[in-house]
Amino acid sequence: MKIKIIAFGKFKSSQEYRQIFDYYKKRINFDLKLIELKSFFGPKKLEKEKHEIQKYIYNNEYTLAMDSQGEKLDSKSFSKLLFQNFSDGFKVVNFIIGSEEGLDKEIKKSFKSISFGNFTWPHLLVRVMLIEQIYRALEIKKNSNYHK
Repeated sequence: MKIKIIAFGKFKSSQEYRQIFDYYKKRINFDLKLIELKSFFGPKKLEKEKHEIQKYIYNNEYTLAMDSQGEKLDSKSFSKLLFQNFSDGFKVVNFIIGSEEGLDKEIKKSFKSISFGNFTWPHLLVRVMLIEQIYRALEIKKNSNYHK
């Protein structure tokens, strides 16, 4: 099992968000890779970002787009979705977090979108929330006390 989180912008090494992200990453017992992409500016920003995202996604991988208009899942449903895809034979699950302008329409149409609700969240915080939910999904699968 491998998970790739593909996101625009970079954590600063001393940033609290980075410390929390690393804390959960250490607790996850499989390959989890954060791919931090350079943001683009100016005309056709989302189209340029779409092409950058596509460099990291392959046909035999399952991809989810993080989008405020996506499906709202609770933690148990998220866990089920994540592990169902691994059970279906996907060895890699990707999560895409867009830039401050979101994601290109083609990306949104190409992949299932999920949401952390209707609020707008800082992009670096979304990474932290996502990795915590991935960890929680593992704990739900193990039936540990973490989720109770």
